[in-house]
Amino acid sequence: MGVLDRRPLPRELDALGEAVRYADCDVADEDEVARALEKVTSGVAIRHLVGVAGGALDEEVRAQQAGTLPDVATVDATLRENVRTQYVALHAALPSLLRLDGHRSLTLVSSINAIAGFGLPGYSAAKAALIGLTNALTGPLGRLGIRVNVVAPGTVPTNRTLSLWHDADETFAALLDYSALGRLGTPEDIAEAVVVLATMLTHVTGQVLVVDGGQSVYRPLGD
Repeated sequence: MGVLDRRPLPRELDALGEAVRYADCDVADEDEVARALEKVTSGVAIRHLVGVAGGALDEEVRAQQAGTLPDVATVDATLRENVRTQYVALHAALPSLLRLDGHRSLTLVSSINAIAGFGLPGYSAAKAALIGLTNALTGPLGRLGIRVNVVAPGTVPTNRTLSLWHDADETFAALLDYSALGRLGTPEDIAEAVVVLATMLTHVTGQVLVVDGGQSVYRPLGD
């Protein structure tokens, strides 16, 4: 099941045709999300929900590049895009999750910015809020048989992240120095972690799985 934002549907997903149900919606709009869920869950129920909406806003990245703090409006927008969207989706999906027995899960995608100092205060606060949300939901949803976890990715050079930084080559080269494994992450690294945590680790809940190649703890010698 997926609730997508307004970016074009990936070709790989579109090629699956009837094997995947999808709906285009504004994930911050409760009514749109409810209609999208009704469309994609017709005749079925949700067993695993993964919340991936959000990201750093251009305005905050530009502020960091200029050596200033983001303004209040940017932080407000960042919290809305990264926290409200996740809660709207999980709240709308909960009745469908409750229709099933057996193991079910909710996985929220955060960031190492939530636990380590990589700048972007609004974005970092929003991603940390998802960990707090998970902590608060673990007990109530656990009693209903639903596991709640967080995946916190490290730096992943994607088209989106590359477009955010005007000095992307220098930025990512510097971040590479903080990888204990000597490479930055890939979308496949994060997807594998999400799938395993959501569907296979059936006695794991209330946890933060950091998928960052050691970035959040490793510091090169001399720092």
